[in-house]
Amino acid sequence: MVLSFATCKHFFTEVLFVFRNFLFSTFFLFQNKASKSDEHIPIVYPEAILCVEIYERRHGSVKNQEFLVLGSQLLTDLKDNIYCSTNKLMELNKLHNHSGFFLIEDTFYNDTRHYSAVDYSKPIVDWLDNSSDEVAEKWDAISSGVLKKRQKDLLKGLNISNVPEFKSADMQSTYFSDLHFRLGAGYLYCHQGNCKHTFVIRDMRLIHPEDTQNQAEYPLMTFHMQRRFQKCSVCQIYLATKMTVDDKWAPNNPCYFCKQCYYLLHYKEDDSLLYHHTVYDYFQE
Repeated sequence: MVLSFATCKHFFTEVLFVFRNFLFSTFFLFQNKASKSDEHIPIVYPEAILCVEIYERRHGSVKNQEFLVLGSQLLTDLKDNIYCSTNKLMELNKLHNHSGFFLIEDTFYNDTRHYSAVDYSKPIVDWLDNSSDEVAEKWDAISSGVLKKRQKDLLKGLNISNVPEFKSADMQSTYFSDLHFRLGAGYLYCHQGNCKHTFVIRDMRLIHPEDTQNQAEYPLMTFHMQRRFQKCSVCQIYLATKMTVDDKWAPNNPCYFCKQCYYLLHYKEDDSLLYHHTVYDYFQE
């Protein structure tokens, strides 16, 4: 069978694109590790290692990253290494917010290092304190699958609340060894206002000689989800950097363009706009 030139070109383009993605992913992992290996801090024994899984914000069942974290490290060490495209988008629009919290069991651990940081948990804790009847009703609805009707009948008339007493603490002064948690339980990470991720502490063990013995390498990323990058809808070669919406001459809505194709199709030779359209900077997730 003889392949046409167009078919060979298309196949070669796809191979190059896959290889490019592989190189990008490999470079990301290497850069992440290399950036921490400039100094050597010996491990102080005994030391515990926790395996922490971070899940996608939109797809709660899809694991995004996995880290090995030392028990002697602060919660902020993990937060500073979590990748989320929302951070990049907020930075591009100069709206980056340094605030955030981990909700682990009954405690909100807030990141208050930056002068502009906001305590995200305060409105929640205030509502819990000031709306006891509403809170009890909602909590009863949530826990109804655990608390059986017979148990409710036994507790009827008694002034007993099942609602945990939620509290807050500083993330930057809390070590992983200070935490009370359940292995395999789903906890909450919230940042950039309302971007939420589920995270799970999957495993905990003592460090052994085969582990990385440089404390500066931790949190050590052991998994990062390989991503499909959005190519330009026109040339199908370069990665998209622009996205248009309701673009009358675009083949798709929304439509993705690399920088070259976008300016060729939307601007005249004198750099004036060819026709009105809505365009956004597109960030590869």
